[in-house]
Amino acid sequence: MARLTTEQLENIKQKYNVNRIWSWSRINIFMTSPYEYYLKYVIKAKEDRTDCCYTTLGTICHDTLDNYYENKIPYEKMIDNFEDGWLTAIEIADLKFDRNDETKNSNIARKYKTDLQHFFKNHTKYKYPLSVEKPVVINVDNNIFVGYIDAIYKDDDVYHIIDFKTSTQYTGKNLTEHSGQLVLYALGLHQAGIPLDKIHIKFNFLKYVTVQLQQKKKDSPPKYRDIERSQLGEKLKANVTMWLKDAGYAPEDINNYISDLIIANDISVLPKEIQDKYVIQDCHTDIPLTEELINYWIETIKSTITDIELREKDYEEVGNDNMFFDTEESVKSQSYYFATLCGYSGNLHKPYQRYLNKLDEAKNGGGVFSGVGNNTDNNEDFVKNGNDVKIVCATDKNIDNIDLSWLDNLS
Repeated sequence: MARLTTEQLENIKQKYNVNRIWSWSRINIFMTSPYEYYLKYVIKAKEDRTDCCYTTLGTICHDTLDNYYENKIPYEKMIDNFEDGWLTAIEIADLKFDRNDETKNSNIARKYKTDLQHFFKNHTKYKYPLSVEKPVVINVDNNIFVGYIDAIYKDDDVYHIIDFKTSTQYTGKNLTEHSGQLVLYALGLHQAGIPLDKIHIKFNFLKYVTVQLQQKKKDSPPKYRDIERSQLGEKLKANVTMWLKDAGYAPEDINNYISDLIIANDISVLPKEIQDKYVIQDCHTDIPLTEELINYWIETIKSTITDIELREKDYEEVGNDNMFFDTEESVKSQSYYFATLCGYSGNLHKPYQRYLNKLDEAKNGGGVFSGVGNNTDNNEDFVKNGNDVKIVCATDKNIDNIDLSWLDNLS
């Protein structure tokens, strides 16, 4: 679906009497790096590093899924769509996964391509009609957001909001820390009149599968494992070996089957009776949409906007960019992000350049910068932890969105 027009966005501003419309990406960038926010939104500096591939490939994957679910391409053409995009981005434009280490870049690229090729050949189709890139307006304490839901479907009377992710899988506390956008969109549906208990939010991690494994002991419930797609054969070999032995296959045949499994990275090379021990599906991770989680993000967003507006006001009066400087500890902890993913180099991002200068000075002495660069989770998403706050639910159920008629078309 096309994005809202400038005229539509202006109408939203007038309707709610606000001078700007917020987006999740704007909030997220500030929480990651106030100085990057300053460069991008305050002085509108053009990014001077455009060789990072994560955003481009993420867009290619989203567009491929959008095209399929909007009936623009058949299922079997998704892999071609992805591979054409890969060719342009990686082999022609030479975009990078790691700007600083060519060996590491090649290794990441090989796994990434294998993961996504497997996804587009084996994507688990949704059982219900899926709508993609649907607009939603959210009111957070009179701060108006416009967002576009990656995907949404309705199962009976429950709405399922999905965020497609090409990043490393989030788990534990990391899952909560990356849930802000999904929670924000759920809040938008809630404000449109949908009860919270009828809204489910989840990630679909494209690089992973969830494998349901049958247990050897009869009547035992199945086990579930999340496995990176490029490692499927390797990770299943021990379990497959057990079943092959149990079925009475000779050692030589077992070795051959395991070799084929690892090479093909596909259980279809195994005997049918062994294949039937497994159910392989897309890797969905649900996030419990609790009132506590919603209120946490409401308060985090409100405090972030307050911080942004105070700094913008001070900058307008004083004109000193120091008020947007990232802390030294923040830059250090996210050194991989600044080195690999950020669109601004040290030539423009002064806190990062200051960090690099100190790092260079300390090279021979060690100490303060020991452990630098360990945050190497190859992710396009980086968020600082919010402060703990005492939270009070504050939603506006009477919000009148520009157009949510698409909700009525979900079946």
